[in-house]
Formats: sequence, C-alpha cells, structure tokens
Amino acid sequence: MELPIGEPSEKSKVPKNDVDLKEFIQMAKKYLVIPISLIFVEIFYKLLTASQDTLAWIQIFEAKLWNKLNHIIFGNDSSNLVQHKSGLNTQVELYNPNFPDITNNIIPLYVSDECAGIHEILFISVLISLTPNVNRKIKLWSIMIMSFIIFFLNMLRLVVLYPIALSSCKNNPGQVNCESAMYDFHQFVFEWGFLITLVAMWISWFCIVNSKFFKNRIKVNNSEE
Repeated sequence: MELPIGEPSEKSKVPKNDVDLKEFIQMAKKYLVIPISLIFVEIFYKLLTASQDTLAWIQIFEAKLWNKLNHIIFGNDSSNLVQHKSGLNTQVELYNPNFPDITNNIIPLYVSDECAGIHEILFISVLISLTPNVNRKIKLWSIMIMSFIIFFLNMLRLVVLYPIALSSCKNNPGQVNCESAMYDFHQFVFEWGFLITLVAMWISWFCIVNSKFFKNRIKVNNSEE
C-alpha cells in the first residue's frame, strides 16, 4: 500500500502493539521456568531413587494390590506375590500353562521404585503448580485429582500385562520369549506412553480451567459463598 502524497514515511517508528525486547525477556522468564523446573525435578528424582527400593512402602502396596486384582479378574492361579531378592514382597509372578516352559510357566515381574508412578505424579504436579494465572486452590485440587488418575492408569498398566502376555504366548505356547509383546508394551509405556499421556492430561486441564464455562462456574460458586 502506498502512502498518501506528501505523507512522510515512519519506518523507524515501532507500532505500539509490538512486544519490545524487555517484555519479551519477561515473558521468556515466565514460561521458561516450567522446563527448567522439570529438569531439576528429574535430577532430584534420579538422586532420590539412586539406591534400590527407595519407595519401598509404595512398591509393596502396589505389588499387593496388583496381585489381588489379578486374582479377582483372571483367577487365583494367575499370579503370586513373592519376595524379591531385595528382601521385600515386591515381586509378582504371573502364571499360565502357556507361558515359557523354561521358567515353569512363570513370568517374574518386579515392582521397582520407577514402576510406582511417583515419577509421573511429580511431573504433572510441577506442570500444574507452575502454570500461570490459575488459582492456587484449583491447582491443589487438580494435583490431587491428577495423582489419583495417574495411580489408576499405572495400576491398569500393570493389570493388562497378564492378558497381553497370555495373548502373545497362545501363538507359541511354552516357547522361550513368547511373552515378548508384553515387554514391548511395557517398554513403550515406560519410554513414551506415560510422557504423551501426561502432556495430553496437562493440555486438557489447561484448556478446561481457562474455558469460559469453568471460569463462570467458579464465579458463581464464589458468589454463593
């Protein structure tokens, strides 16, 4: 578009709506605190779990619950809770006649501190805590709800290992490594599955708490109080 005749050009003038360098730096500091904090949480968690069975009481509880759920869903012969070499009852042995003969049709699985789900709970808690422009009370309730959901998903991950192994071994009953599909599933969830799930949960939560419907509900509740 051409300027009107006789109108001087103002190329050096910055529009008022543009973000200047100082504002950009402030915005960067505000949002970079989340990834930086996540890095520190990762370091803290790695140091916390450097030695084996740091979260022993949680591991024992989840192993017992997992074994009980197996009995309820798949039958009393589907698994057995035994003592791990660490001396704790954190090992669940899955059993089925189709499982590898070389291990007496048993697949031993250990509930480690990494399998307890605390890592994932810390991750989502940091994301929620550092999200700007959200009420602290909402954040606290959100962390509690998210922690429950993650615990449920983690237990679901453990429970589905049995049917996955059984389905895999039905094609080659009793053969060595016939349960490999179960380990492939576990590895995928461990490396990528939970990360994708947690990010999706946080994005969904962020959209919900910033929606007009949610904000209006909060205003109505506050006014009633």
